[in-house]
Amino acid sequence: MVARKLKLEIQDGNWMVNVIEENNDDGKYELLHPNKETEIQVDEDKMQGLEYNIVAKAGTRYKLTLDEIVLAEGEVDDTGVANGKGVI
Repeated sequence: MVARKLKLEIQDGNWMVNVIEENNDDGKYELLHPNKETEIQVDEDKMQGLEYNIVAKAGTRYKLTLDEIVLAEGEVDDTGVANGKGVI
């Protein structure tokens, strides 16, 4: 396991970011408003899932990074919601 910094760059809004390690995830969010960064443990020999949900004003820009790697980047659309899934 390697320690990595998970960080969300955003001006304003509410968010939840979850890193999923197994089918039976612990249910704890790694980033939860108002926290914008945390250290997580990454197993480089296994895939880990990522889910994020952001609620903010339309046009709000965001970027989710793991150390210097951009995992997600975009702008909240007219619905006021941005969400996504990916693999670390």
